[in-house]
Amino acid sequence: MTIVQVQAKLQWRAFRGRSGNWVAICDPLALTVQSNTWAHLMEDIAETLNAMFTDLLKSGELEQFLRDRGWGTTGPIPLKKREDLWFDVPFSAEATDRDPALTLH
Repeated sequence: MTIVQVQAKLQWRAFRGRSGNWVAICDPLALTVQSNTWAHLMEDIAETLNAMFTDLLKSGELEQFLRDRGWGTTGPIPLKKREDLWFDVPFSAEATDRDPALTLH
């Protein structure tokens, strides 16, 4: 597997939903992920980001997507074996104790 390091830093907001599952929201990318544990949430966020970047690469939109956000990669993206790539996108998640939807009126 070849790892492509993306030069970005994404912030996710995380909270426990009504079901007890963890929910994380990334506002800049309009993504939401839900998992049953905090550890699974972190794994699912990484997998979701990888899937998104893989789709952007396959559609030919990745370079423009990165450029529009002022992001890049630490090295060139290999042209061969694209199915064996993993996009490592740095992120952090800040946990809050309540669902933000519950505070809306």
